[in-house]
Amino acid sequence: MSSSSPHLRATPFHARAAEACETNDWAVRNGVTLARVYTDTGDEALAARFRAGLIDISWRWRVLIDGARAADFLSRLATRDVTTLEPGQAVKALWLGDGGGVRGAGVIARFGQESFRLVSAAPDRNWIAGAATRFGVTVRELGQSVGGLALVGPHAAATLARAGIDPALEPLAFRRQFWRGLDITLSRWGEQGGYELWCTADDGIILWDRLMKAGDAFGLQPMGLAAAEVLDVEAGIARPGRDYLLPLDGNATGPTPRALGLERLIDEDHAGFNGRDAYLAARSGERLRFAAVEIDSQTPASHTPLMRGARRVGRTLTSVRSPALRWAIALAQVEAEASVPGTLLSLTLPPSLEIPELRTVSARVVDLPFLSLPEQ
Repeated sequence: MSSSSPHLRATPFHARAAEACETNDWAVRNGVTLARVYTDTGDEALAARFRAGLIDISWRWRVLIDGARAADFLSRLATRDVTTLEPGQAVKALWLGDGGGVRGAGVIARFGQESFRLVSAAPDRNWIAGAATRFGVTVRELGQSVGGLALVGPHAAATLARAGIDPALEPLAFRRQFWRGLDITLSRWGEQGGYELWCTADDGIILWDRLMKAGDAFGLQPMGLAAAEVLDVEAGIARPGRDYLLPLDGNATGPTPRALGLERLIDEDHAGFNGRDAYLAARSGERLRFAAVEIDSQTPASHTPLMRGARRVGRTLTSVRSPALRWAIALAQVEAEASVPGTLLSLTLPPSLEIPELRTVSARVVDLPFLSLPEQ
């Protein structure tokens, strides 16, 4: 998910992030510089589970899609029908290539009768812009003109209330509001059960400061990309560039929704989405399943073969040490017969400075998610 582009950009919250980043550990996502670890990855991930955490999500790709046929275009593009959405509502969906492979996943939010916003972890500029011309709609990237912060954890709602923002909002809903001199958008589009707050770049520092002040009583702390990755894996969320590569070929048959655990984002009754026939035709022969694996070790093992006896049956995707569970966990792709929870597997851990030899340890398939979302 990193980028080596020389044209790096800072988010609207960078000044405050730099002050809080005690480790000086930075990473790049979608060409945007972000704190990877502020103080300690485990502490930051636990804050989101037991208190509250603040995550800079300004790196996400955001585009405005406008025009009289915007709803028709997005319903053709995405795996769900967005024509029934009312302003203030959103839906999570995929978009597939002609061959049925996953090109992207994200949130589609309706801001007006002819105006939508698409938010995704990875850009797909050429594919979406090219298709939009056929429907006469405009596609405009927001870039860094708008910043976003995710507020997650059991005290996220209380933090908003203390800041003077009504936290009453259904999942996938959003509202635009004027808040103490700022125009903001409050949404609930994330997988962590929290909130997102969006503002203009000029108001970024004010938004950060107000939230941190309001959350001080609840132990709110900034969270870097590493801690956010822990939350992703604990929730069973696969991300492009980290767990799978997005195809450049529009006729690609993979990666498939089932192998990424993304079939829940497909409405099979929606007959008009691109790639539907290819997806349905290939599904019956799908060999791999998306799975969760607990590793009998404190050491993560990303992108490592998974064995059942002497036979390779799959591989891990992203693996992390879960500070809440206190052992290593991994997202995985395994053959269908090995994907049943309770199935015992094994993998080989890489050597390290502390233990310089290869080690084979047991692993067990478990239900997703690894951990339930904390109650708000």
